[in-house]
Amino acid sequence: MSNVLLDRVLKSPRLPSLPSIAIEVIDLVQQQDVNIKQIANTIQHDPALSTKILKTVNSSFYGQSHSISTISHALVVLGLNSVKTLALGFSLVANLKDSGGEGFDHIRFWKRCLYSAVAARSLAKQLGLVQQEEAFLGGLLQDMGMLALNQTCNVEYQQALRQAGEEHQNLIEVERQVLGIDHAQVGGALASKWNLPPLLTQPILYHHDPSQAPADVLPLVQCVSLGGYLGQMFSSDHPADRLDAYLQYAKEWFNIPPEEAESLIQSIHKNTVEMRRLFALPTGQLENPDEILARANETLTQLSLQQQRAASELVQQNRELVEQATTDSLTGAANRRRFNEFITQQFDATTNGGQPFSLLFMDVDHFKKFNDTYGHQLGDRVLAEVASVLKSSVESPAMVARYGGEEFAVILPGFDRIEAARMAETLRLAISQAPVESDEGQILHVTASIGVATYNGTFFSRVDQLIKAADQGVYAAKKAGRNSVRVFAPRIKPQTDGSGPSASNAA
Repeated sequence: MSNVLLDRVLKSPRLPSLPSIAIEVIDLVQQQDVNIKQIANTIQHDPALSTKILKTVNSSFYGQSHSISTISHALVVLGLNSVKTLALGFSLVANLKDSGGEGFDHIRFWKRCLYSAVAARSLAKQLGLVQQEEAFLGGLLQDMGMLALNQTCNVEYQQALRQAGEEHQNLIEVERQVLGIDHAQVGGALASKWNLPPLLTQPILYHHDPSQAPADVLPLVQCVSLGGYLGQMFSSDHPADRLDAYLQYAKEWFNIPPEEAESLIQSIHKNTVEMRRLFALPTGQLENPDEILARANETLTQLSLQQQRAASELVQQNRELVEQATTDSLTGAANRRRFNEFITQQFDATTNGGQPFSLLFMDVDHFKKFNDTYGHQLGDRVLAEVASVLKSSVESPAMVARYGGEEFAVILPGFDRIEAARMAETLRLAISQAPVESDEGQILHVTASIGVATYNGTFFSRVDQLIKAADQGVYAAKKAGRNSVRVFAPRIKPQTDGSGPSASNAA
């Protein structure tokens, strides 16, 4: 905090002084043996203040069933706390409402403050807090630091106001950047200077950051802060963000469901209309709350739809990135990386008692010769066609992968050795019958040699042993004349060195 600037503000002769009636009330209520009759007499010495208090306590805002005709009666019915707070409120606001200096939007300021005050009291009442009147006055005075800063540092503060724009929530950070101090700190210091009780000083000081408030006043400060969000909603041209924040913090701080929190808004607006008349504050026109809520909810709905679309697009983008990272760009089959991940997952699952799975390895026969004869472009078309045949012939969760060059692999979860051999023969036949047309219109065909290996939880101790077994099957198929299928059938021999299986053959 800029102590120099704070000292300059607090000592400025341009600041409004605390009214004498307010000073007297503060002094009296802080006495331990306070005399209620003496307080009543003090307030009654100011006829204008007495009239305002009596009009207020008899208004719909307090909902008294019987008329209250004297300050003494008000003190008995409402209690010292309510009457004291009303006296302070009326006397302070009378001095503050015309201050603020040039270039200050008094109408928006007092509209926000009044809505905040009524909302804070309504929330405190809803929660059963004793400090309902402090919540009201704390909400009403929470931003008086703005008036003090604009009155005493007009040029610098106007810069901060322009930079923050109309959204009040941005103002605190901008004030700190521009001035090294913010209006909550100034308001709290001013309240302390005036010797206001802590139950009023602390909501003013902490209303933008209730988490910093002492635990014993935290619910009160949260009511004032939450009321501030509603005050901002009613005074903003863009109410959606503040409604969203109000509903969020009502749930987070007080466990008030959104529908219940929103239902309070109608009564808050009605009571604000009444209190504007009693306090005679320059708030301008108070909009219909139904229209504000409709506009805010429509914006929130649009934002929600935009967020859903953005989230959907992000999911799609992530899916595409994952697919790009795990897909062979030429054939559209899974790439080597994805093959390694998937076969490891299947191997681990089978090792841990899951179903068996089979691996088919295959080479396109004489592919180098094909490339040399017809060119690499046609060779690429052949690889893409083979991948297409494989993918169209197997169903999920089977996976087709390009292992490298002209080598392909098919992982078949749930297939035993016999089922896998049948599938391999089906694929061999489909590949041999698939036509590939050259640029000259010549119809060509290729064949493949396929090796099959199956893991049922025994014999293989590592996944690379299974891959090697399938590769041995390919070698056996090539040795048998190509365009054929060979199945690896393990023959178990006694282990001599503890290194795992030691014998296998392809049949």
